[in-house]
Amino acid sequence: MEEILRKLQKEASGSKYKAIKESCTWALETLGGVDTIVKIPPHLLREKCLLPLQLALESKNMKLAQHALAGIQKLLSEERFVSMETDSDEKQLLNQVLNAVKVTPSLNEDLQVEVMKVLLCITYTPTFDLNGSAVLKIAEVCIETYTCSCHQRSINTAVRATLSQMLSDLTLQLRQRQENTIIENPDVPQEFRNPGSTVEALCDDLVSVLTVLCEKLQAAINDNQQLQLLYLECILSVLSSSSSCMHLHRGFTDLIWKNLCPALIVILGNPIHDKTITSAHSSASASVDSDSTSPGVSDHGRGSGCSSTAPALSGPVARTIYYIAAELVRLVGSVDSMKPVLQSLYHRMLLYPPPQHRVEAIKVMKEVGMH
Repeated sequence: MEEILRKLQKEASGSKYKAIKESCTWALETLGGVDTIVKIPPHLLREKCLLPLQLALESKNMKLAQHALAGIQKLLSEERFVSMETDSDEKQLLNQVLNAVKVTPSLNEDLQVEVMKVLLCITYTPTFDLNGSAVLKIAEVCIETYTCSCHQRSINTAVRATLSQMLSDLTLQLRQRQENTIIENPDVPQEFRNPGSTVEALCDDLVSVLTVLCEKLQAAINDNQQLQLLYLECILSVLSSSSSCMHLHRGFTDLIWKNLCPALIVILGNPIHDKTITSAHSSASASVDSDSTSPGVSDHGRGSGCSSTAPALSGPVARTIYYIAAELVRLVGSVDSMKPVLQSLYHRMLLYPPPQHRVEAIKVMKEVGMH
């Protein structure tokens, strides 16, 4: 760390970077103290070192910013800076690093990609507690950066990869606990078990993350499809890593039928608002309904509608929804109360679009069925 701070101090020449130079000096003096490791807690050491790194990032100077990101990577790898997280929120490693990189959405694209790598590195530090709250905090930075720069392919890919990896890791952590509960030591008294890591608590944690993702997806329904795709891919990362015993968790099944499926159905196309809709019963009921001028299929019965125009959604959005639908069958298909909402979703995928636009959905179903 000292070497990086010295390089930064040397590069930060001129009055414009005076604050960076001074904060490097203070950080080096603190690290060089005789009793530093014994007397100064890790959160204070991090604070001293992160200040010049944050200022360097905010300077928007490419060379200084690169030193800053190297410094944050170094901080995450050195034991003296990484403590067991017993500190209050603002003193925790994650929050300190997120504060240091809050300028990310307005950085150069190459630097944004490097920040995404740093954010993923945080989740692999030995003392990091991978939980729903932490994942959502990191996700906020990723999503804000994506919103500002999604037209740049490299940052688009980096954000999606970071979120996907992090959400998969969180879900797999729960899955391993669910699959190992049978062999856990039954002799350990309940009061000595960590309540934060019980299967039920981890399930609640995962559902809280999924809830936020579903809310964001619902808010993006009338927004650009790039954002929809990001949230759909995040949801797919969680579902594809989840254990099939998630159907036993009431919060999970409630979220699927109350929030997720309705959002997917609306994105796929809403028959009530579709003026190009035809009905399987239209010829038989023409005489009865000749006076009706209202569009949609409300008068033809549920499940009878078929659109006569191509779906408005993009190929990647549609494909991601098809994969999500397949995962939902795996996860909650055995629950009788979930069947009506799944049937509605599958009707919208396989029967509602014109026949020539059903091919991709059928391909995905076939592909998933072969695994």
